This record gives sequence, C-alpha cells and structure tokens, in this order.
Amino acid sequence: MSVVLLIDGYNVIAPVAAPGRGGTNDWLAIERQRLLDRLVEHLDEIVRLRTTVIFDAKDAPNNLPSRYDYHGIDVQFAVEHTEADDLLERIIGDHPNPKSLTVVSSDHRVQAAARRRRAGAYDSDIWLDRLLDGHTLLQRYPKPKRNATSSPPTQIPSTELPRNTPQSNRERDPIDDEIKNLISDEALDEMIRRHQK
Repeated sequence: MSVVLLIDGYNVIAPVAAPGRGGTNDWLAIERQRLLDRLVEHLDEIVRLRTTVIFDAKDAPNNLPSRYDYHGIDVQFAVEHTEADDLLERIIGDHPNPKSLTVVSSDHRVQAAARRRRAGAYDSDIWLDRLLDGHTLLQRYPKPKRNATSSPPTQIPSTELPRNTPQSNRERDPIDDEIKNLISDEALDEMIRRHQK
C-alpha cells in the first residue's frame, strides 16, 4: 500500500516549537511526540495507515529504533541520509502514483521535488493549522480497503466530500444542481491549490 501523506516532521515542529522552549533539554522529544499524537487524534485510520513522517537524525533517539509504527503511522529517522530532505526526495521519486501523494514541508527543495512528480505540496504551518481546525488537506483521499475485519473510518476529511451520494428520502435541492453546473471538481481543486500557494 503506497503512502498518501508524507510529512517532514521537524519542519512541521519548527514553526510551533523553538529550541529550548519550556526550559527543558527534552523539548525536541516532547514536540516530536506531540506532533505524532496530534496526527493520531486528527487523521482517521485509513489515512494514518498510509502516512509516513520523516525526522532528521544521524542516529535515532536512544530509546527508539530508526523506523517504527505509531498507531499506524510509519515513523522514520533519516539515519542513512545526510538530511531528511534526501530521504523525502527519494520517497517522492520512488512513489508509484505521485499524483495521489500529499507532501507536507515548507522546505522549497522538498516542495519542488513533489511538484516535479505532480504530487500535492503544502507548507507545514498552513497544513498543521488546517489539521488542528479539523480539515485534512490531501491531494486525494485513499479508498478504504475492502476487508470485513477493518473498522470503519472515524471521520471523513472535510476537504474531500463524497461524490454522487444519493439523497435519502428527500428531493434534490435545485441549488445543488445549479452549483454543480457552475464549476467542476477539478477546477475547484485547482482554485484551492492556487489559493494555498
């Protein structure tokens, strides 16, 4: 199953946590855990299972492996790379369907790599603010796996609305038809992307 959400972990943390904040030496570990907990809280299971968070590290923190699963999220420390950007670019370059990939990083090098492959790219602070407001910004929402044992998703991201859903026991609203004829989904997506840049 390919990744749909690729996050530059420390790049997301940087705007909200300055070094030494709170007078503790463990500020980075605290902020890293806070980010992961926020992702678990705000991403539904379908998205979490296809999310990868990359952190810079010459060595993984003492008590952690270089790669581990956190509530379905693939967490990696870029221990075999000079910096996390190198690993992020490799994942973007190797992605089998980059048009379905959303990359979260304010780093222009990472954003350029995403755009070259036609993946979605969001600035970290904007993406995190929207997530905390209850809106998951994704290039494309992944389809749930057809499996009787999997639980239903806990939420539907507000940025991805179900298409062609039948109206239950009520007449279609003529305003809905009028709006539907005014703008296509693709044109609306493009307008949103341009506005977010």
